[in-house]
Amino acid sequence: MKYREESVDDLMRLVAGELEISGAMTNVSEDTLSWIRDDLRAVASAHEREDDELKASAFARRASVHIAARHAEKALPLRELRHRAAPVVATVSRSLLDSSREHCATLLDLAVAAGAGRELWEEPCEQWLELPDDIEPSERYLALRVAGDSMSPVLESRDVILIKLGTAPVVDDLVVARIPENGYVVKRVASIRNGRFELSSFNPQYKSMFVPRHHSSILGTVIARFKHE
Repeated sequence: MKYREESVDDLMRLVAGELEISGAMTNVSEDTLSWIRDDLRAVASAHEREDDELKASAFARRASVHIAARHAEKALPLRELRHRAAPVVATVSRSLLDSSREHCATLLDLAVAAGAGRELWEEPCEQWLELPDDIEPSERYLALRVAGDSMSPVLESRDVILIKLGTAPVVDDLVVARIPENGYVVKRVASIRNGRFELSSFNPQYKSMFVPRHHSSILGTVIARFKHE
């Protein structure tokens, strides 16, 4: 038995409501709305239909995360990873300028530098990421190798992200933030309100985090992603 179109319409309204709350509604294209409508028809299984009133909101929240992931994949297409050994092993703070002169970015493994209480700028750097030709080398960049699965399916463990340092993020940006008890993490800006950034994961197994809306909370914004070897 097909799911009634009226039920799909009800779920669509709930999805729109979730997106409006998150501030992402203005970024939703007609293609995306068409996709989510088809997805609602296909995914709504028999057990989900038993109690629409209780499950529709949860489904809408999941759908809004799927939409955000699609936006991220489109905004950050996978690029070819090209890296090389740094000519001299130096701390991140010292190698930023040297790598920039060579149209590169300092490349660091986030799994190594992510521990609570560690200072990322003092980590030794042995690798440089070669910047794509369309990225302006005069800006301050840092490349990090992702650890964990919290941002799957957009970012997988060992993927590389390029961060533009010192930016002011907006909703739906992927950022690297500093969490006092967790160290450095890669997250999506889900909302900005009440003087805080809400940072969420694409993997539903991880809960949102909150940090003060202050420049010291955000290391930078992800502007490119590269598939691991």
